[in-house]
Amino acid sequence: MRFTKFSIYIFIVLFLFSCGNKNNNLSQSRSFEFSYQVNLEPSNQKVELWFPIPQSNEVQKITKTSLYTGELTCEQLVEEVHLNHYYYCFNEEGLKEPMTLSFNFNVERFEHSGIQYKNLNPENYDGETNNLTVPEGDIFEDIINENNLTSADMRGVYDYVLNGMHYGKPTDDKNNPNYKYINGGINKNTGKEWLPKDITYGRLKVNQDMLVEKQNKKESYAYGNGNAIYACDIGVGNCTDYHSYFMSLLRTMDVPARFHMGFNIPKNGTEGKVGGYHCWADYYVDGEGWYPVDISEADKDPEKSSYYFGTLNKDRVELTTGRDLELKNYNKHVNFFIYPLVEGTSFKKAFSYKNI
Repeated sequence: MRFTKFSIYIFIVLFLFSCGNKNNNLSQSRSFEFSYQVNLEPSNQKVELWFPIPQSNEVQKITKTSLYTGELTCEQLVEEVHLNHYYYCFNEEGLKEPMTLSFNFNVERFEHSGIQYKNLNPENYDGETNNLTVPEGDIFEDIINENNLTSADMRGVYDYVLNGMHYGKPTDDKNNPNYKYINGGINKNTGKEWLPKDITYGRLKVNQDMLVEKQNKKESYAYGNGNAIYACDIGVGNCTDYHSYFMSLLRTMDVPARFHMGFNIPKNGTEGKVGGYHCWADYYVDGEGWYPVDISEADKDPEKSSYYFGTLNKDRVELTTGRDLELKNYNKHVNFFIYPLVEGTSFKKAFSYKNI
């Protein structure tokens, strides 16, 4: 076979490009500006505030960060275990007037599958959290044995959690937008009720009308706390619960699994408000890297269940990873870190985006 000089040149370029990019599992990207705002009320006592700073990594690029601090003094710090960056802001004298702290940054986020992250130790993600919201052993050993789950079949573990959990935020407050989940609300992707009455939920086989009373928010035994035991028992929750359950199963099988916190960005718009946080997980395969899963999104849109096993879309931004974070001058471990933590005054938060 004969090669022209030009075809040989193209072959060499493509070969060098492929060799120089270990992570060739990136696909399309999306670029947008993100605004993180905290509206603070006046206070005559010391005001303290902590909030996360997103970092560039193999799947996202963060640029053009800007911060308006008003009457607060802020310092940028790094949490030691997971290397999350964050701002610690304070004013010893309090705040004379209402103020808005604004943090803006640009994001280029990639759709991706398995990734080899640099300088990431899998051993940091194969153990129980300090507050035991992601425990190992005991009930999870039983589940693994009863259902023949194995570390050789990650899709089987993913499907077990996906089939066993139901997306919902049970509340009996009729003024709460989450009331729809136990009051006939319809999932637009399936055309079915979020939490129908004619089935039972979780290993405790709870009826729909018992979902509210089974929660104990003081003990973090409720949806939205990322409590794997709650998720297992009750089988209803949000993204934190799905992925904590998944992580407890994997870590019981000695498979490192990691927690990610961030925001979903509306897929169809060009600018506007961003709602509540979102989280997902990934797990480690020795010699291959980290494979992402988004089980709660798969449950909300079952047609994408195969996609979200091993692939994440580009319509999101990550702010932190890991659980049990230790922050300067904060007197307890932070279960997960996405919203601002504020002491000494009341506050409201707001998030928005704009495509660029």
